[in-house]
Amino acid sequence: MIELNEVAVSLQDHPLFHSLTLSFESGVSYLLKGENGAGKTILLKLLAGKTQPGKGSIHYDFIDDHLDWEQKFELRKKYIHFIPTHALHELVSAPDLFYQQRYYTIESSPIPTVRDYFGERMKNLSGLQLPESFQLTHLLDLELIRLSNGQVKKVIILKQLLDTIPRILLLDYPFEGLDVKSRSELSNFLDHLAEVHRIQLIIADNEHPHLPNAISKHVVIGDDSTAITDRVSTTSLLANHVESNPVKSSAESDPVVEMQSVKIQYGSKVILENLSWKIHRGERWALTGPNGSGKTTLFSLIYADHPMAYSEKIFLFGKRRGSGESIWDIKKRISYLGPEQLHFLDDATEQLTVRAFLEKERMTAHQLPHLITYFQMERLLARKLRQLSNGQLQLVLLISLFLSQKELLLLDEPFQFLDPVQKTRVNEYLHSHLDESTTLVLITHYEDDVAHWTHHRLIL
Repeated sequence: MIELNEVAVSLQDHPLFHSLTLSFESGVSYLLKGENGAGKTILLKLLAGKTQPGKGSIHYDFIDDHLDWEQKFELRKKYIHFIPTHALHELVSAPDLFYQQRYYTIESSPIPTVRDYFGERMKNLSGLQLPESFQLTHLLDLELIRLSNGQVKKVIILKQLLDTIPRILLLDYPFEGLDVKSRSELSNFLDHLAEVHRIQLIIADNEHPHLPNAISKHVVIGDDSTAITDRVSTTSLLANHVESNPVKSSAESDPVVEMQSVKIQYGSKVILENLSWKIHRGERWALTGPNGSGKTTLFSLIYADHPMAYSEKIFLFGKRRGSGESIWDIKKRISYLGPEQLHFLDDATEQLTVRAFLEKERMTAHQLPHLITYFQMERLLARKLRQLSNGQLQLVLLISLFLSQKELLLLDEPFQFLDPVQKTRVNEYLHSHLDESTTLVLITHYEDDVAHWTHHRLIL
């Protein structure tokens, strides 16, 4: 049993909970849900002891209240494991890490492999009675920064389990960025932990279709109240009512992107081989495939982040890479949003208010009031970016792209962390406001997104 009594907490000086009273029964697994910014992640951090309440108290029936602070801290760390959503950054916390680093092979300091990360703990792996789908043999010699989102989550969970089997496992948006197979495998694995090791699960998510069967209760977090309800069978909460009407374009239009027999290889591992792909102006493409198949690598080739673009036959806006144009000449014609951008904002940017960040696009600032009203973001304008939730920050980054009005729009899992209402708004905005001459390429793991957005699909 965990009991929160009259808890108040703030995120970077922004109040979230004023007087939260809530109980989590022992042995019961919960889903935390609510709109973006409701406080789901902060509640997980409160339960894990990573955030302290400004007032009120948190009682754990497996931790003696009479122990000193240090003893309580050690017991919390032993009994409660927290898996953050930005797992890769937690995994590799080098201060000079940058989001393109996975594409470069020569760096001043070596990046550890999965084998290095586990060390001597590997010998204890058999004791976890793992399902076959969670074996690690094929990952051991990969550098940590080359792991896909799904592989990162797998590695972190197993590392923590090898340290100690917890009573409670807290997961923040664990299914974001995972392909269908990985979502199913993770869900089955979490059910395995709940059943075999009697681990209580508490998950923050937007009622994902692949929730573990062990989840039996929902904690619904609102502005003024928090309620606990029984789990009921629901259909997907994706924006299904948005009409599917992707723009068709003529194959006679100019190619915006052309790749001829592209091959990307790291050491002996081939990521892409003999790939030829042509994207014409105004087309809408879906780029799909399992985690680790090379989708984000393809985007990096287009967006000039990948050094191998110079050695491959890659043409952007009619010119071959390396023919004289600079990286910045390319980037000024492309808008890109990827999962890593949420976590690799620099300190100066994080200190900006939402309004100041969005007003950097001065040429199109006149569009900002309409976008703010459309996405109902008025109450966020005065907040600093560091005060935003993942979903709120994702929406701000999307609005920034909508302001820039560039020729090619690359969206790598753009709907991650968005609650169902905001996902619907983003879909509707793209359908009604995206210029017909703008070329869109969307990376997604969801068939609904493919149906909404494209007549063209590349499967890796």
